[in-house]
Amino acid sequence: MCMSRFLGSAALILSAIVPLHAQVQGDSRSAAQVASLVAQYDSAWNHRDTITVSRLLAPRYQYFTSRGGVSSRAETLRFLSAPDYLLEQAKRSELSVSVSGPVAVVRSRWRGQGTYRGEAFKDDQRCGQTWLYHERVWQLLSEHCAEIRPAPAPPSN
Repeated sequence: MCMSRFLGSAALILSAIVPLHAQVQGDSRSAAQVASLVAQYDSAWNHRDTITVSRLLAPRYQYFTSRGGVSSRAETLRFLSAPDYLLEQAKRSELSVSVSGPVAVVRSRWRGQGTYRGEAFKDDQRCGQTWLYHERVWQLLSEHCAEIRPAPAPPSN
């Protein structure tokens, strides 16, 4: 089976499965499409597939980091393809998609671990994505992830 046919079949299967696990609001058909695109985006990211990630990112895509930084589309693609970035495991859960006209807002939890520039990382983040429907295509316009930190222990008496 050729790779493009396999990926097309996988996307079709994902579009049937992902919405069952996603909470949706608004246009359920569009929400299901966006949920499927989030799954494609995650798969492409996990496999360092810069071609697919590039196709899914809007030209003016911005990533807002949990530490207050901002990365452009080009910077994000450079990061993904950097040889010193290794994602060992990643999983998105708690997916919720809300669609209003040409805009979809996705809320999720993302957990991942790996190494970057020789330093190990282990992330547990609450993420928000804004997808825009333009010229018959949904694209990821912006993304923000905030680190989830355990609540501090109550003071002992």
